[in-house]
Amino acid sequence: MEQYQPNKRRSLRLSLAMSTAQQYTELLITIPSMMIMSRLLTPAEIGVYSVAISFVNVVHMLRDFGTSEYIVQSTSLAGNVARSAFTITLILAWSLAGLLFVASPWIGLFFREEGLGAVLRILCLTYLMLPIGSTVNAMLIREMEFGLRYRINTAQSLVQNVVTIVLAWHGFGYFSPAWGAVAGMATSVAGCFYWAGHYRIRGGFSLEYWRPVLNFGMNKTAGSIMIRLGDSAPDFIIGRLLGFTQVGIFSRGYGLVRMFQGNISGAVGAVVFSEFSQRHRDGSGAGALYLRSITYITGIGWPFLGCAALTAFPVMRIVFGDQWDAAVPILRLLAVQGMFALIVLHFQELFTGTGRVGLATIWVTVWQTLIIISLLATAAFGLIVLSAALIPVTALATLCVMIGITRATEITFSAFLKALLPSFAVALFALVPGGVVRWFYPASPEALWGPMLAVSAVVTAGSLLGGWLVQHPVWLELHGVFAARLGRFRKSGV
Repeated sequence: MEQYQPNKRRSLRLSLAMSTAQQYTELLITIPSMMIMSRLLTPAEIGVYSVAISFVNVVHMLRDFGTSEYIVQSTSLAGNVARSAFTITLILAWSLAGLLFVASPWIGLFFREEGLGAVLRILCLTYLMLPIGSTVNAMLIREMEFGLRYRINTAQSLVQNVVTIVLAWHGFGYFSPAWGAVAGMATSVAGCFYWAGHYRIRGGFSLEYWRPVLNFGMNKTAGSIMIRLGDSAPDFIIGRLLGFTQVGIFSRGYGLVRMFQGNISGAVGAVVFSEFSQRHRDGSGAGALYLRSITYITGIGWPFLGCAALTAFPVMRIVFGDQWDAAVPILRLLAVQGMFALIVLHFQELFTGTGRVGLATIWVTVWQTLIIISLLATAAFGLIVLSAALIPVTALATLCVMIGITRATEITFSAFLKALLPSFAVALFALVPGGVVRWFYPASPEALWGPMLAVSAVVTAGSLLGGWLVQHPVWLELHGVFAARLGRFRKSGV
């Protein structure tokens, strides 16, 4: 019987480069798709799909049961460890697919939208394919095979978006992204067989190591469910109290913030979780790497989200069209909220990767409970009040998590501040001049591109200038890459 054999791990820098390339490629595919879909579907249709996918994401946490993270962080995959994780994943995924299929009509009745149940039944098909893709993906992350992940995820994204657009063009409405998700998942599974077949779990099924898998999974799943509930709570609460049109508007307002968190920061998150786990297996500390990741994320994220807030109106008009103008103030407020959240981004990966999954669950629960309470308390006052209230609540949640990190690790408050200070300086150099330009050159329905490009150019130039002045790690990384490329160019020209 063929056994899993670990490869020599890729370097952290190469893995980060490949993971970042994957996320940027997905952005190049996703942004044009969003622009097209925003003109083919109404806010209500997007709202129905948003609520459906939120249900699927919450149930997904039960389906995965932390088995992917268990494979990544496990000190050894000898014997039937990986097969046990795969078997548990398969049992849970297929069982939950059946339960969600049966429950879908009642979910549609609760939200007073029959189409919601039909969309959920289509999305159940993805659960039948997920076990193969998720376990192979976990193996790729464990071994930092981000080049293979790039191929698989790019193919999935291309197929999913093309199928979605074609179906929407032919009038399938909110069924379009649902069938697109099924096509994308099928492509991902095919890619796992074609490009990463040697990482596929072989040797049949096993439950030999079900106890350690379930013990880890129970702690991890509790935290994962809280994450999904917090992320999906706006769709559930707004959809139930304010209607699906308001869900669609909130979803579009949150779009750029979610895109950054899911794509740009996701590139760092996948790599640092693998590296945290490796350092845990080696017995070395992960605190310095965590602080380094925070410096990188805030150095990029604060100027980006600040620019999104400053250019919210022209960006929304250009990307989505005038039917989404109501989402402009939502984007501005949620961009500010996102800037606070970046301060402790990847704290779950830090705790889970170092074997402290219980702590990850506790602090995720604290964070998401505060968010859900805020949403319930403010939803009746409208989307703007709801979004504005998330800013101080997220600031409080960030402070709570910082306290938790300093108590559980070698990281101190002063180390946190030292890691954030260079990014704060870069944000000042970028956003203060950007705000001045926006003040004197405001956007209007007749002038969209000019103000947006002017503010974006000033923010970019300010970020580079600030990075150079404070010698921000992101600037040093960019300078090193540019200098190396320039050196090779000059050498080849000699």
